[in-house]
Amino acid sequence: MIETGHRDAWGTPSHGRSRTTVVYPAPHAQSFRGDVADIFGAVAGHVGLHRRSGVLHIAGTGAALAFIVGGFVPALLALLYAELGAAFPRAGGTYPSIAAILGPTGAFPLVAVNMFIGPAVTAFTALGLADYARVLAPGLPLLPLATGAIVLATAIAVLRVRTGAWVTGLFLAVEVLSLLLLTGVALAHPTRSLLEVFAHPMMLDKSVLKPTPVVALALGLISGAWACSGASFALYFGEEMKDAPHNMGKVVARIGFIASLIIAAPMVLLVLSIRDLPAVLAAEAPIAVFLQAVGGPVVAMVVSVGVLAAIFNSLIALAMSYGRFLYSTGRDGVWPRPANRLFARLDPRTRSPIIATVLVGLATIGAALLGERALLVFLSGNVVGDVLIALAVLVGRHRGLTGRVFRAPLHPAVPVFGLMVAAVTMIADWQDVDAGRPSVILLTTIFFLALGYYRFHGRRRRPEWAAGVAENLESTAS
Repeated sequence: MIETGHRDAWGTPSHGRSRTTVVYPAPHAQSFRGDVADIFGAVAGHVGLHRRSGVLHIAGTGAALAFIVGGFVPALLALLYAELGAAFPRAGGTYPSIAAILGPTGAFPLVAVNMFIGPAVTAFTALGLADYARVLAPGLPLLPLATGAIVLATAIAVLRVRTGAWVTGLFLAVEVLSLLLLTGVALAHPTRSLLEVFAHPMMLDKSVLKPTPVVALALGLISGAWACSGASFALYFGEEMKDAPHNMGKVVARIGFIASLIIAAPMVLLVLSIRDLPAVLAAEAPIAVFLQAVGGPVVAMVVSVGVLAAIFNSLIALAMSYGRFLYSTGRDGVWPRPANRLFARLDPRTRSPIIATVLVGLATIGAALLGERALLVFLSGNVVGDVLIALAVLVGRHRGLTGRVFRAPLHPAVPVFGLMVAAVTMIADWQDVDAGRPSVILLTTIFFLALGYYRFHGRRRRPEWAAGVAENLESTAS
């Protein structure tokens, strides 16, 4: 226990009031090499092959453009996460940076939104795994399969972080081998030129090939960017990286570029190599159908195993990441004191936030019961984090809080570009009346409700926000 009387939990003056804060232990730091395996596992977890198939369904051959542009956008925006991660390498992902730079007014609504996004994106991934397994083995039960995958992934996520890094690294190796095989098959069977695809993108509409409309192409670009993203997940492991302030920025920036390249390139080549467009675009698993026709059943099965490995890897990485997010909110005193103590417990043997991770797993199982269509409403219009990250870099650089170790180049071009991407994404989502528009409305409502709660109630109970972001940030910096 330590006594403080000069600042509240978010580092703002407390007007001389004395209070007692609990400083919780941090997860155990590991070697830099282990961190790379862990972070790459997180990246792979966010961008499994099944999500890339969805871009084919949305944009048809326009997926080539979607992946080229979609790969460039997250690679550039990763520089923003790199700058913030280097300045504030903490276990909560992006919200500690937001809290330190923009204050609790920006951080608490982001925490509230992420409390919904975390279980939703993990459940959506688990249902994706079950769907893909059912394509390969019809008759498997959907929800029991998804639930079993969540339970197993959670069990792995609560192990020592080094063990988790090796497991995610192993699954990542399987996915990379599958990508290399897919790339080789696509290179050996070119069918159309990139210029043809750019000039005349085609998609399947009621079993008929038609030119891809602008709205579908825009949604494909968004999906392509989402499929190529994931470098930001490194920030959840900031306290488990050796010498994180000096290593985090360059690792995140490097991963943003490499991940976009290894994800986008095979899919662009696949689009250029599809012979029977109607058959592939109509298939539930278009990559498997393409490989079955071009490479044969053995190649298709090997890559399908890689797809399943990639999706399961995502569950492990997401469970580890959002478990650390919930742990960090408890340690920072975001919730009432009993909840903070529960969330912030670390297992003394593994130094892992077991309780927080298990709670995220239980919430994920509950979210899976909603089904994929309902979960898309939580996920499609999520631009809150992107806006706040861009604003945090602009304000942080102006105030000298970021950029001391790693600096995004061409400032302020990158954060301004991030704000433009968020605006375009929101406009495109608004055109999607099935999922995008309801998602924008829902997440915006959650954001402003949380904002109102904090401003009219949270401020009055600030002494209960006991972990002390200011103290933890000072400890991290030192």
